[in-house]
Amino acid sequence: MENKIYDTPVLFIDRSRIRQNYLDLKKALPPFRIAYAIKSNSHPEIIDILKKEGSHFETASIAEIEKLLALGVKADEIVLSNPVKAPDAIRRALEHGVTIQSFDSVEELEKFKPHAGASAPLSHRVRPQLRIVVPNEGSMWPLSGKFGADEELWPAIFQYMKDHEIPLDGITFHPGSQCETISGWDSAMYLTWRCIEIAREYGLNPTTINIGGGFPVNLGRKIPTAAEIGKVVIRHLKEWERKGFKPQDLIVEPGRFISGSAGVLATKVVGVARREKTWAFLDCGVFTGMMETIDGITYPMLFSSKAEKETAMLCGPSCDSVDKMYEAQIPAAKPGDAILFLSAGAYTSVYASEFNGFLGPKMVFIDQIKDPADLFSLLA
Repeated sequence: MENKIYDTPVLFIDRSRIRQNYLDLKKALPPFRIAYAIKSNSHPEIIDILKKEGSHFETASIAEIEKLLALGVKADEIVLSNPVKAPDAIRRALEHGVTIQSFDSVEELEKFKPHAGASAPLSHRVRPQLRIVVPNEGSMWPLSGKFGADEELWPAIFQYMKDHEIPLDGITFHPGSQCETISGWDSAMYLTWRCIEIAREYGLNPTTINIGGGFPVNLGRKIPTAAEIGKVVIRHLKEWERKGFKPQDLIVEPGRFISGSAGVLATKVVGVARREKTWAFLDCGVFTGMMETIDGITYPMLFSSKAEKETAMLCGPSCDSVDKMYEAQIPAAKPGDAILFLSAGAYTSVYASEFNGFLGPKMVFIDQIKDPADLFSLLA
């Protein structure tokens, strides 16, 4: 552990954990290409660590694609999984050489049709993957509704593809972020096979299966391991193979699983108000990295104080009533007390803004964090 002292808020990232999480998933899903979802934490050092391990990458925008290209990632190692894109984004991605692109509606498919001045329709160059709705059971953040095609929409989509000679490259789904039950993956794979069967009835031949992200991290509850999830997925693939179907390309898009457990977010109490209940004001809040707390996430925590515990509402430093996180049992708070939020490497720094003039956490990389409690010694 280094000797430098840091002001809070600060997000410590364990390089070895990033690497190990990647290797654990590779072991659990050996036939799959791992495409790290950079939206979870897009720091160049994380991308470099994963690039050296052979990782591919998942993106949602042209800006993310161009960031990866500038960092030396090859276009054929990038997936564009945003199901709804501006027409210009589809073209620009193809110009960069990014061909795998998701869609979930006939309206999105219409963007692949010929346009003025084009030498060929975009559908002749893109590898379209239909994102389907799956139950998202056991997920902390279900993603159905905004994204995905329900089963009743598949025939119209497949008929449109057949009529306009748009090939179906593959099927993709997302079991929901932080999917904490095996059944979520089981249901998703059953539905994927159903979708493959229906697509074949329309003369389409999907050959890529993309199982999205959703692999959970330890937030203090029982969760399936990557190996346990991998067994379910591989079992389905073997069943499909016995039925005469073997995908040519398999993709998984972990984000939180790779970067989440590698991060420890350090913050300090800046003020306390004891009214009808106790409010503990921290120097990191909803607008500076803790956005996911408003949607129900609670992190395992470590405390510098050994005082008797009390119930307190954790909130951020801004003058906005939305800037409150959750109630927790913490040592009786006083200014200067430090709190470490564990498994906070994903969807924290990337969400941070400069609202009210408060800055998000700086990121500090450490080769290995053997004991998170050791990080207290690095705080000013």
